[in-house]
Amino acid sequence: MKQQLPFIQAPKKMNMSPLEDNHFLTSVLEGFVDGILILNLQHELVYANTPGTRICQHLTQQNHAVPDEVLRSCEALTESRELYGDRPLVIESEITNHQFQTFRIRVQWLKLDDLQQPCMLVRLEDQQQALQSLAVTEAKRYGLTPREAEVWFLKRCNLPRKEIAARLYITIDTVKKHLGNIQSKKQAHQESWC
Repeated sequence: MKQQLPFIQAPKKMNMSPLEDNHFLTSVLEGFVDGILILNLQHELVYANTPGTRICQHLTQQNHAVPDEVLRSCEALTESRELYGDRPLVIESEITNHQFQTFRIRVQWLKLDDLQQPCMLVRLEDQQQALQSLAVTEAKRYGLTPREAEVWFLKRCNLPRKEIAARLYITIDTVKKHLGNIQSKKQAHQESWC
């Protein structure tokens, strides 16, 4: 059974029914891997897709709470309106949790024709998930073995060789051997495209 979309009720003065009634838009937003939040001008949460809800709960340890760093980014966007008017502007920030997971925050204005006032669109990107997706794509592109793909993912996360070896229960020499093989495969792939 499909989980109910995590809508949060907007204040009565703000007519959010077009967003709630727009099944196409909500289907698109639910399809994103990134967390998507929509906040009103009072920085109240109006909508969160499933990844957005999960990330916020992970960062705040509360239901339907918006992380402080997201609220600070929204405040910066609101304050920038005095300087930049209606020019397109994206405020970016990062937040790292106690487990050293990093999330990129991007906040920009969202204007939908049916809404009475503009809202803020917040995108929350799990940097580790993004790196993992990139590493999987590259592993397929370069024809890496499963073990080389594991080494490549950890290298993509900027872990030193010693840490990669410890996490995979292999020696540093084995890590070096895998990284050498990966570089050879990358180079062969790049030369085949020239």
